[in-house]
Amino acid sequence: MTTPWPRFPHSNAVLAGDHETLLSQLTSGPAGESSTVLFVHSALLDRHAWYRTMYEIAGRLSVTGKPFTLAAYDLRGHGAAAAESIVSIDQLAHDLLAICLNLTTRPVHVVGLSLGGAVGQAAALASPDRIASLALLGTSSQFPRAAMYDRATRGKVNGVASQVDDTLARWVSDPAADNEVNGYIRHALAQITPERWAQTWEALGRFDVVDHLPGFRCPVLALAGTRDVASPAEALELIAKSVADGTVEYLDTAHLSALERPLEVAVHITDHLLRVFGRD
Repeated sequence: MTTPWPRFPHSNAVLAGDHETLLSQLTSGPAGESSTVLFVHSALLDRHAWYRTMYEIAGRLSVTGKPFTLAAYDLRGHGAAAAESIVSIDQLAHDLLAICLNLTTRPVHVVGLSLGGAVGQAAALASPDRIASLALLGTSSQFPRAAMYDRATRGKVNGVASQVDDTLARWVSDPAADNEVNGYIRHALAQITPERWAQTWEALGRFDVVDHLPGFRCPVLALAGTRDVASPAEALELIAKSVADGTVEYLDTAHLSALERPLEVAVHITDHLLRVFGRD
């Protein structure tokens, strides 16, 4: 039997705009005023997607002598906040900013995977003084609207279960494997209603910040999967070259890099955080 994907052992309720969600936190380094890193998960999953990456980053940061707080939460419409309707990426960004204010008065470093990367970009545009840096994985500054709307319709009409195999084919390197990553994804998708499925993809279909990228003020790490068919490397390259302070780095992985290659992702994100440490 495949070992199940690990889950954070502790969480606490946090107010995200007009609703509550759950937040899991790790601390790293000595006591004192810490830099905060907020991790935002991909579509249709939950905060536990970051478990392995966050613990690895916390271990790496613990030897630096710099205090960090690492936190992950469930997006509106997902996990502990599954009952909340999704209207837009801007709405999710305002939720993120509300959580930031509940965590610290200082700017926050945001790490976003796929949908989480879109939410991070929208938050940085809405409130640039609140975002210290962005690390964006497997995401884009614009998603193909027709494809997103078609996907939304197929799930709403035919049911989410009918979309699982296609979703795994887009997201992971070996969609047929009986492993903890695929098991976690299948379990998460089983919790998603057709309505939330459709709302998520429609929100991504309306997201487009390409023309605003030159105005980004914070440092941006764009981490691209060379085998990512959902958000190809070109989308991350566009972000990195368009912002004022952008870097693109590559991983030999599919879309959900933080699940498939958590140790490698942790190395890149830790290096990024140490480069930008002090700018918050």
